[in-house]
Amino acid sequence: MKLIRFTIDNSLLPSFGVVVRDQAVPFAVLQSKAGKSSPHLADSRSYLANLPDSQRAAEELLTWGEQHLEELGDGERFPLSAVRLLEPIEVAALFDFGLTPRHLKNSIDTCMKYEKDNPQTAPLLQAFAKAVLAPKPKPVPGRPEPLPYYKSNMNAIAGDGETVPWPAYTSRLDVEPELAVVYGNEKQPVAGFCIFNDVSARDVQATEFIGGFCLTKDMAKGNQLGPYLVTPDEVGDPYNLKVTVVVNGQVKYQGSTSEISHKAEDVFAWLEFMAPIKPGSVMGFGTIPDCTGLDHDDFIDPSAEIQITFERLGTLRCRFAEPAGQLLPSRWPVREPLQKYHG
Repeated sequence: MKLIRFTIDNSLLPSFGVVVRDQAVPFAVLQSKAGKSSPHLADSRSYLANLPDSQRAAEELLTWGEQHLEELGDGERFPLSAVRLLEPIEVAALFDFGLTPRHLKNSIDTCMKYEKDNPQTAPLLQAFAKAVLAPKPKPVPGRPEPLPYYKSNMNAIAGDGETVPWPAYTSRLDVEPELAVVYGNEKQPVAGFCIFNDVSARDVQATEFIGGFCLTKDMAKGNQLGPYLVTPDEVGDPYNLKVTVVVNGQVKYQGSTSEISHKAEDVFAWLEFMAPIKPGSVMGFGTIPDCTGLDHDDFIDPSAEIQITFERLGTLRCRFAEPAGQLLPSRWPVREPLQKYHG
């Protein structure tokens, strides 16, 4: 089952619904037409808080919708191509974990290519590389295994089909495709999975290893989620999904979720060791190796149309906007497509 939040017109409030074939259908419509009422389907917050009962109610309505789709008229069902897909749930918290070691190693290698002669940043990168590659100590008895993460900017969350403004402070904007798990509640912790695109500014990243990835990660519309919340039964094995990034119609990067080192249960255990997890909390597992510009030192240009596809999870689309004006000087050599923005 693919759950969605969407609008038909930007002036309207979001609808919480489900994908029926290739149509977006609000749960409010399905309940009215099917004569079945569930308060748990009023919005995504209620759905997540009331799992598994809410999922069963949603599945019953989906079954009815598949059997009676042709009976729904204009204003009751909408082609997916005609709606704006928002982030699929109302996000309570967003955590980004670093559980894909090979991407971290690739990233350090590319950063060191440009930072190796810098006395401030090179030692930080070398220390980080040593920590990433070092054998992990045995967990302390009675305590879950510590897993590295940072908290993401809740003001920067966006859905499918967004145009990401190009920040004036970077000349190396990058995608970061990640598998994300959505937390439900204690009865059903795994509500489902979606795609997380953690947009990143790479040429400022080395300066933020101390103090936090602010400029690197917290730009407008830099935390993209979607296109759907896919329930576990439809995902199958989330840790064995093919990942493809298409830029301007051409395959640019490919990878797999099979390189994620830990599972959702490990993530939940570590977070719960510190504080209760609220329904609607989203956790990215880490960037899929080989699926970013930083992995290859091969970056995406302004105005590019980008499609991030995860097997079984759908395709999350975005566009990198043209810079609105002149860009600030870059720490790294300016690539030819960006020269015109540097005067």
